Amino acid sequence: NRDNNISRAKTPNLLLKDSSIVGNISCSLTGLQNLGNTCFINTCLQNIIHCTPFIAKFLEISNQMFQKKIRPCPISEAFYELLLQLYENNNGQQNDYINPSNFVDRFTSLHNQFYGNQEHDTQEFCRFLLQDLNCELNTVASPSAYRKELPRKNKNKRELFINYKDDCLSKENSVITDLFIGYFSFEYLCECGYKEYTFSQFLDLPIQMNSSIGGFDLFQMLQNNFYKKSYVDMGENCSFCKRTSKKNEIMKIASLPQILIISLQRINSHNGMKNNAPVRFYEGIDLREIIDAEISDGSSTKYNLFAVSNHVGEINTGHYYSYIKIGKDWYCFEDSKVYKVGYQIKMNTSEVYTLFYTRSNFK
Repeated sequence: NRDNNISRAKTPNLLLKDSSIVGNISCSLTGLQNLGNTCFINTCLQNIIHCTPFIAKFLEISNQMFQKKIRPCPISEAFYELLLQLYENNNGQQNDYINPSNFVDRFTSLHNQFYGNQEHDTQEFCRFLLQDLNCELNTVASPSAYRKELPRKNKNKRELFINYKDDCLSKENSVITDLFIGYFSFEYLCECGYKEYTFSQFLDLPIQMNSSIGGFDLFQMLQNNFYKKSYVDMGENCSFCKRTSKKNEIMKIASLPQILIISLQRINSHNGMKNNAPVRFYEGIDLREIIDAEISDGSSTKYNLFAVSNHVGEINTGHYYSYIKIGKDWYCFEDSKVYKVGYQIKMNTSEVYTLFYTRSNFK
C-alpha cells in the first residue's frame, strides 16, 4: 500500500494575523517540478495558488479545521503543506522550483485514475481537487443526502431559488461554496403554457465548442450556451394539464460565483478528438446578459481575468502551462520554469483551455 509511505502534512504554524503571508504565497514565482506527465496537476495548482482571495480564506479556515479534527482532511493537509513549502522557499533557499511529490502522492493515492505517468485532463483534476476541499472543509457537521431536485410549479422563481440555495448550504458550506459555486436555473414550458422551474450547482462553467472554421468568441459562446431553448421530454405529466408532452427548456445562470472558472470543452465526447479552433477571450468581461433577471440579487456581473490554462498538442500527448497575472504583469508558469511575459498576453489563441476570473469588486 503506497499510501503508508506518504508523510502527513506539517502541523499548521503560519501566523494568520500577518497578512504578508498570503501575499508572499499568491505572488510566488516558484515553479513546480514535473514528476512525469504531471503538467496537468502543476497548471491547476499554480492557478489555485495564485487566487489570492481563496488562499486567504483557505489558510484561515483550514487551520481551524485541522485544530478541531472534525474529520480527516488528507487533501487539505497536503495542499496546506504545499503552501508551506512555497512560503519557506520564498523566505529561505529561494529555489526556482519545489517538488510537489507529497501532494501528488496523497492525491493520486485517493484518486487512482490519476496515478501513473499518463497525461490527464487539467479540468477534470481541478474539479476533483475543489470537490475534495469542499468535502473536507465542510462546516456542516451532519449533512443530509441530496435529493433530486424536481421541477417546481410555484411562479415565484426567485423565492424557489433562494430556498434551493439555502437547502444546498444546509448540506455543504465551505470556503469552496463561498467562492467557487455557481447556480443554473432551468425553465420548462409545457405545450399548454404552464411553467415549471428547477436548479443545479456548478463548480466550473462548461462551454461547448461546436465545429468552427474561423474561430470562436468567448462572449458569443456564453450567449449561445445559455438562454438557449431546447425541447426535452420530461417523462412525466405536466402538473397543470396532466399530459405527457415535450417541454421547451431554457437554461440560464441563476447566480455567478465570486471566482468563476470557465472550461472550454475542446474534446469531442463522441470521437475523443480535440477542437483546435482559436478562441478570443477578454481580460475583463461583463456577464449581465446571461444572468437570469428574475433571480438576480444585483451582484456585480463584471469579472477580471487572473489566470489562463493552456494546452498544446493532442489530448493524450500534449502539454499544459499557465499564464498568471501578478500585479500588473503576466507570467508564464510551465512546470519548473517561470518567466515574465509582460503587460499583455495573446487574447486570441487555439491553446486557451480554462479561464479563471474573479469578480471585479471582490477583495
